[in-house]
Amino acid sequence: MVKRLGIRGRLLLAFFGISTFAVLATAAALYAFLEVGEVVERITKERVPSALASLQLSRQAERVAASAPAVLASTSKAQHNEVSAAIAADMTRLEELLAALKGAKTSTAVVAEIEAAVLGLRRNLDALNDVVAARLAVVARKEELLRRLSATTNASQRLLAPGMLVMSSKLQQWRAVTADTSLASDRGAEATADLVQSIAAYIPQQKAQQEISAVDDALVNTAEAPTPGDLSLTLFPLRRSLTVLDTISNEIDERLQTRFQQRVNEFKALIDGGNSIPKARQDEFAVVAQGEELLAENNQLSRSLTAAVDRLVAAADREITASGLEAAVVQRYGTGVVLGSAFLSLLSSVLVVWLYVDRSLLARLGGVSQSMLAIAGGNLRVPLPAAGHDEIGRMAEALRLFRDTAVEIEEKNLREVAEARQRLIDAIESISEGFALYDAEDRLVLSNSRYRELLYSDLAIELTPGTIFEHIIRRSAERGYIRDAEGRVEEWVAERLARHRNPGEPWVQRRGDGRWIMISERRITGGGTVAVYSDITELKQREENLAEKSTALEALSSKLAKYLAPQVYNSIFTGRQDVKIASQRKKLTICFSDIAGFTEASDKMESEVLTQLLNHYLTEMSKIASDHGATIDKYVGDAIVMFFGDPETRGVKEDALACVRMALTMQKRMSELAEIWRDIGIETPLQCRIGIHTDYCTVGNFGSEDRMDYTIIGGAVNLASRLEQEAEPGTVLISYETFAQVKDMIDCDVLGHIHVKGIAYPVATYRVIDLKTNLVAARRAVRTELPHLRLEAEPELMSADERDQATAALRDVLDRLCHKPG
Repeated sequence: MVKRLGIRGRLLLAFFGISTFAVLATAAALYAFLEVGEVVERITKERVPSALASLQLSRQAERVAASAPAVLASTSKAQHNEVSAAIAADMTRLEELLAALKGAKTSTAVVAEIEAAVLGLRRNLDALNDVVAARLAVVARKEELLRRLSATTNASQRLLAPGMLVMSSKLQQWRAVTADTSLASDRGAEATADLVQSIAAYIPQQKAQQEISAVDDALVNTAEAPTPGDLSLTLFPLRRSLTVLDTISNEIDERLQTRFQQRVNEFKALIDGGNSIPKARQDEFAVVAQGEELLAENNQLSRSLTAAVDRLVAAADREITASGLEAAVVQRYGTGVVLGSAFLSLLSSVLVVWLYVDRSLLARLGGVSQSMLAIAGGNLRVPLPAAGHDEIGRMAEALRLFRDTAVEIEEKNLREVAEARQRLIDAIESISEGFALYDAEDRLVLSNSRYRELLYSDLAIELTPGTIFEHIIRRSAERGYIRDAEGRVEEWVAERLARHRNPGEPWVQRRGDGRWIMISERRITGGGTVAVYSDITELKQREENLAEKSTALEALSSKLAKYLAPQVYNSIFTGRQDVKIASQRKKLTICFSDIAGFTEASDKMESEVLTQLLNHYLTEMSKIASDHGATIDKYVGDAIVMFFGDPETRGVKEDALACVRMALTMQKRMSELAEIWRDIGIETPLQCRIGIHTDYCTVGNFGSEDRMDYTIIGGAVNLASRLEQEAEPGTVLISYETFAQVKDMIDCDVLGHIHVKGIAYPVATYRVIDLKTNLVAARRAVRTELPHLRLEAEPELMSADERDQATAALRDVLDRLCHKPG
């Protein structure tokens, strides 16, 4: 019954028991305690409820603001609806608390500010819902574009895959033919030519496959580009690859060009335009940026709301403190009046104060006051007075709620910091590159497992934060993980520390296990260093494979050149001439040459000597032909078929003149070779005969699709062959058509008309003497050549001493000739 009366009732009962003669003292004391009661009632009924409502509203607002990132993180429509429904319920509760706060007797201006923040949160969440819906739509569009990219890439690879099968088949056929020594040499040449054709068709397809793979990888990376800047960087190699694919489309097989160009156009649509993958990623960046802006606005509104609530609570705290001070003043005043009015009432007053006021009221109020001052000073763990059913007990309960709210806010802030740090660690751990962060003193702050894997081959080695960078790299070098540090650990550590402390461009490091690691380091604000390690071993291996293939193709090309005339080889491998059955009419100068009497001479020689002699002859003659620009058609035993005017020509007149000059050079070289051959045991000197004719021929590739030969056909070819057969050993016989082209530069003897086999009409022939410029000096020279005598002298060019020496030599020879052997 007494407990339910409260503080005021119990004080009245105590003072009514005091003696009536202490009326004045009682009245003063009653007045003082009545004032204290009014202050306490004002605190408990007006300030404390509004402060509690404000704190509950602040906690609810922070709960709503903390849920906003979950809306933006939604990855599906169902998840978005679930999160939105939960936030809508929290928002409804927040609006109810706001309505309750507006009904309390609080500052109108602060309540209006809180109401504006709550309305801002409502608008912010609505806008955030719209942004998430837009983001889900963009993600769905991007996934559809990626499915189109996968389909286009697979279709392109299927289109080009048969090229590899054809290339492998041709290579196996070529190996089988070249390995079988029983087959004819033309079968080997045929297989080689077929392989060359397959290589020429395969190279563009291989390059197209590489570029298509590059486009696919780049577009997939573009769809997941971490920043807009990274997205811009991927567009340049994509457009370069499209340009390369457009160029390759003109080089691949005509049967594939139309479908291949369709695939290229599909790639273009996926790279550029409003429905491209980069555009979808760009739209996603825009939506995310808008969402981040809304989150920032959400946080700002939450901070504004918290600040307004803090001001409201601070005002209540100040009023509570002022009321407590006022109550203490009133209490002291009443006590003085009682002591001055009646000594007799002192005893009863002391008893009341000591037994009730001091123990039940002042001690509890002092405890509440000390706890409030400690909380205001930042000590949130201070012990609080026990709660009760009276006004002081309710004050203690309100203070407990205030303290618990502050503790919860502090713990929440600490949790958010810890969660943010853990999210950062998880994000770094998820990347494929090795990542490490060092502080200004080169101590390890943070690293992921990929960094340790790339740094140390032994995964059992642990990297703990605080480890010095020098210790980390020294341990790696001493264990043999660094190729460059072998045998020079200290020198390498010094170089590595210098590079780490002054980082520049990314550089590549060779690891002891054969891996290649690209290291990128840069300094950050505060003096720390960020290091990113990337494994590029696969790229290095691809470079080495491409280099080996290039060397093999160069060797094969060099071998194929042995089977073709240099002009034909160059025209084919430079792309000026296609390897297909085609021919054209041209006016050419044809030359046939062989060794007179070679069949009879070969019967007297062993096969080894004959082979050596024939190869020597053909090598010397071919060199002269190449020096004069002749196209060597074929070798037929000791005979050589050559022509001028295709695939390169200097004009009909210049071609004919070059051919005749070549023939004269061949005859001169044959005279020199005769001396060499005589020295090695060939008694009968070999002589060359040459026939030349100028006329229209059909020149080009003749044969089948699998085997063809670059040659000439026509009556002019037959006539040149007949002229070579009619020529005397050691001479050059030309037709009138050739003579008409060279008569101004070449001196010739007219031999008249002859009848040759296969030609219905007589052919006018001419024997080539020499270049007219050479004959002017030769007419004054003395030349005699017999089986055992060779004389060559130019008297007009001799000095007096040379003439005397020549005369003495000739007299000595004459004396020996006149002297008969005994």
